[in-house]
Amino acid sequence: MSLTSSPKLIAVALLAGLALTACSSSGSSGSTNPSGSGAPSTAASAGAGGSSAPGGGAAQAPPTESRPTRSGGSAEPEPSSPATGGGSPVAAGGQQCTSAQLTVAQTGENAGAGQLGFTITFTNTADLPCTMDGYPGVSYEAAAGQPTGAPAARSGAPHHTVTLAPHGTAGATFQDANGLSGYDPGTCRLTDATGLKIYPPGERTALFLPWKTQHCTGTGVHPATIGPVTQG
Repeated sequence: MSLTSSPKLIAVALLAGLALTACSSSGSSGSTNPSGSGAPSTAASAGAGGSSAPGGGAAQAPPTESRPTRSGGSAEPEPSSPATGGGSPVAAGGQQCTSAQLTVAQTGENAGAGQLGFTITFTNTADLPCTMDGYPGVSYEAAAGQPTGAPAARSGAPHHTVTLAPHGTAGATFQDANGLSGYDPGTCRLTDATGLKIYPPGERTALFLPWKTQHCTGTGVHPATIGPVTQG
């Protein structure tokens, strides 16, 4: 080989070496990506689970509303609406006697020692039995339906349910002062009455018992008394 051809051979060798180096660098850069492969994988994992939250903890479920509970642990029930119905409550022996099926009468009158008393007798005019329990409401009534004086006070005697058969009776004892009954006229304030307004136990409709009389209406006078309904 001549010396004049050596520089050409050296140049060719150098060019070949540079080409090999370039190819090697290109292949290495294409196969390594330290950050590229990890990031998408992490994002996909978070999206698929749906439960990641800021700070690395699991996402909290929205709070559920709780209602007060009784000692037994069951939920407090909703208040129920008042019961409505077309009739009176059913009791043993029949329904409660209503004002519409009852009549009243004055029986067994007695008077003495400044006192008078009688029985207010209720009669069941219906063809079915009914029941009564408690005290009737009683007050004197003047002309034009106006009440006079205080209503009768309850005697305090015990009461229980009584059953009125069809056309059967039950009664309550009424007592009051007889006229002035020893009171001073200014204290008694004697007033005319045309009768008694009577509410059967549990009823809001009154019955009227005609009875022309006079009674004390002064505030310092002991009021009339009424006893509970008893079997007639």
